[in-house]
Amino acid sequence: MGQIAFWSVGHGTGVTSSVAAIASVIGSDYRIRTLVSQPQGEERSLERGFMRSINTYSHHLAGEAGTGIDALVRLARSGKLERETVKNNALLLEPGRLDLLSGSDRMNRLQFENAGALIGQVYEGARSYYDCILLDVRSGTDSQTAREMLAGADLVVICLNQNAGVLERYFDRSGWPRELEGKKQLLLFSGYDPHSKYKAANILRKYGRRETVLTVPYNTDFRDAANDGDIKGFVSRSRGIDRKHRNYPFMAEVRRTAEKLLEEIGVNTRLKHTDIEKGAS
Repeated sequence: MGQIAFWSVGHGTGVTSSVAAIASVIGSDYRIRTLVSQPQGEERSLERGFMRSINTYSHHLAGEAGTGIDALVRLARSGKLERETVKNNALLLEPGRLDLLSGSDRMNRLQFENAGALIGQVYEGARSYYDCILLDVRSGTDSQTAREMLAGADLVVICLNQNAGVLERYFDRSGWPRELEGKKQLLLFSGYDPHSKYKAANILRKYGRRETVLTVPYNTDFRDAANDGDIKGFVSRSRGIDRKHRNYPFMAEVRRTAEKLLEEIGVNTRLKHTDIEKGAS
């Protein structure tokens, strides 16, 4: 199956919140092993969005012995990465379905960047256990580690917003790292406002593009849940909502996005969907 890297030309485009929403829906709706991680030095915003769901025992061990990226870089350096090594150093979010590999507590950004090749080995090793790996890589072009993640990805999701400056930087390719050349890509609009005149169809028309566009709409309840560290709880509470519920459009689009991304890396989404267990058609 595969590794999906989420990237943007600039910071502040909603990459992390989109990755978190998509990961949580995949963990809720599909019977596959998924790993979500934020390979960025000194950045833990992805982990904060799941704080209420992180297994307490695992989190205690992380504080006691050092786990996540820090432990795995040490193991990669000594050639001790095995099939379940990443799993054993990740934080449990959804048993058997969704784990979170936490970022570094012990490396500053320079040290993190210098360890880029080893970090790449960590995620490459994770492929032997996980069906799907979602990476929130550092935006822009100033990170060697981010370029390593883009180079190793099977699919790159380009995260944009409806800011004219961000759109110009992306579509004129001035902010593209060379690792994107020839890489399989999809466009995702984060924090999307469907009522803006800068809607996806108009943006593509302006820049002469014809391609599939995915969206994660702006949603107040989701943003509050992210701030509360309860993204997984929000998704769980939203599973059975009907079309009249104010959160339905958000959940429908995130589910559509999750399904499309899984199909792009070779997951049979119909076979692996949890509704099959309940006999749903």
